[in-house]
Amino acid sequence: MENNRRYNRIIDLLENGQVVFAPALVSNGPSDDITYIADSDYDMVMIEMEHDGFSFDALKATLNTLLNRRRIFENQTLQPSVVPFVRIPPNANEHNQWIIKQTLDTGVYGIIIPHLTTVQDAIEIVSACRYPQLGTSRYKQPEGHRGWSNKYAPRYWGLSPEEYYEACDLWPLNPNGNLILMAIIEDQTGVDNLRDILSGVPGIGIIWAGPGDMAVSMGLGTNIAHPDVQKNLLTILETCKEFGVACATAANSPEQVALRIDQGFSVIITPILKSSPGLTSGLNYTRRRKP
Repeated sequence: MENNRRYNRIIDLLENGQVVFAPALVSNGPSDDITYIADSDYDMVMIEMEHDGFSFDALKATLNTLLNRRRIFENQTLQPSVVPFVRIPPNANEHNQWIIKQTLDTGVYGIIIPHLTTVQDAIEIVSACRYPQLGTSRYKQPEGHRGWSNKYAPRYWGLSPEEYYEACDLWPLNPNGNLILMAIIEDQTGVDNLRDILSGVPGIGIIWAGPGDMAVSMGLGTNIAHPDVQKNLLTILETCKEFGVACATAANSPEQVALRIDQGFSVIITPILKSSPGLTSGLNYTRRRKP
């Protein structure tokens, strides 16, 4: 089986200029959605623990459900075909190291931090994701504060503890790293400070331009289509392009997907659509009104 020290295929895709596709946030816990995603052509899955169930036991079960052993065998690589990321509850300014640490200790390959607004908050979340670096390391800053545990993560990655330790630094801060820190910019303060964040704090692999809370924070309710919201999303995108950082956003229709790709977004988040063609056909055929 191939072992090329690149265990996170999202990094391969981004480094090769490919667009990454993810379903919209999926509830934490083993479910039909998780099973479907594990067998799908999505590149990554974002497991929701900010608003929908904070449980490490459920997360471990979710991660095990995502394992597709046939794909591992067929592809002959330890890279998961659908890479698990988790959105955690605390905002960046809460500096909540223990939740970041314990989430990473389950074996996820990416962590998503809501509401990044300042340089100091960026330093704190990067530090929480990294182990302390040796004095000879070329990538010592920001200094790592993550505590060491070899109970779950190395086993989930299919590595020895020593191999996991060498592999699990943040990319692209460490070009050989395999963890991705994804931070969400979702208010005006974050937009205004993003250039300082990306120029001053290495270690953030993806910036998510978040329209939902952006609209709320601007006093626009749920109107994510408002021109001022869309202007901020594009400002985030242009700042990310300036610093060579991948930028993510949501797209809710095929037309929006094409638009966002043409604009230059690197990660496209789409809804999981559930349909029943038989039911729809039957209702139409019998002329039944929908309840």
